[in-house]
Amino acid sequence: MDSPLIVRRNELKYYINYADYRILYERLNHLLKQDEHAVRTKGYIRSLYFDTIYDKAFWEKHAGILNRKKYRIRIYDLDTDKAKFEIKNKFNNLILKETAFINREDVTEVQNGNFEVLLKYNNPVLNKVYCEFKKEPYHPVVVIDYTREAFMFPFNDVRITFDKNVKASSEHLDIFNKNLLLKPMLKEGVLILEIKYDNFMPLWIKKIIQIPRFERSAISKYCIGRMAAQFNFLNSLGNRH
Repeated sequence: MDSPLIVRRNELKYYINYADYRILYERLNHLLKQDEHAVRTKGYIRSLYFDTIYDKAFWEKHAGILNRKKYRIRIYDLDTDKAKFEIKNKFNNLILKETAFINREDVTEVQNGNFEVLLKYNNPVLNKVYCEFKKEPYHPVVVIDYTREAFMFPFNDVRITFDKNVKASSEHLDIFNKNLLLKPMLKEGVLILEIKYDNFMPLWIKKIIQIPRFERSAISKYCIGRMAAQFNFLNSLGNRH
């Protein structure tokens, strides 16, 4: 049995423009170390999100429910043999991520609704996913694809990331499909800044990232992708009349 990976962090998110990104990038690049994992994978991230038939995760986010969770499968390479299955729990600003790895062929099975394959790993995270997915039930709803640049400071596990080229697909949900039709989710020149840390952020880092135009937002790439899909669906209905 593989041991589950559990990470607890505070998380802050901001929309920023390209000019501010360049300023902040230059500051961080001189003072912090780039995340080796992001460099190795060229920053590529693709996630497949699951929700209930009543869109529980989507509506809890919009309602501002402080304690909520999302389920996703995440990969960093379309040719990978393994993927991360994550439960992302949110308690106000505190994030708790529970992670386990599954094989590529089992990702395909889960995408097709065969959740029983999760049980063979005898992993507490995957067992929890199985129970929740059978109880509600859950199904795949959107693929989110983007590129991330990440900087790290080991003391208090500070991570500062820039997410660019955020795209989504809600019609074709094969996470390994290299020809997946993905639509841009953000306006041109807009990026997402995320700041993650354990208990507190060192003061000198806080000063580095202070740009007056930064305004904290309750950003969810998952919800951005879902809202775009619903907008397109309503548009298609309107075009029929």
